[in-house]
Amino acid sequence: MKETERNAVCILVLYLVLWYVGSMFGFFPFIANNLAIAAVGFAGLLIVAAIVICTCWIIETIQKTAK
Repeated sequence: MKETERNAVCILVLYLVLWYVGSMFGFFPFIANNLAIAAVGFAGLLIVAAIVICTCWIIETIQKTAK
């Protein structure tokens, strides 16, 4: 359980760090006239990345328990 908590915290911290880095660069590569639109696109990208990481983590855990 300790590893699960550590991985969850790492994903959350990485998400927040990437959000702030994205805001410093104007949410590049999402160029828009409105900053809110670019922020929503960037947040969507980060959410998809987090989903992919969690999916890989779940698949790895299932494969470990199946052995």
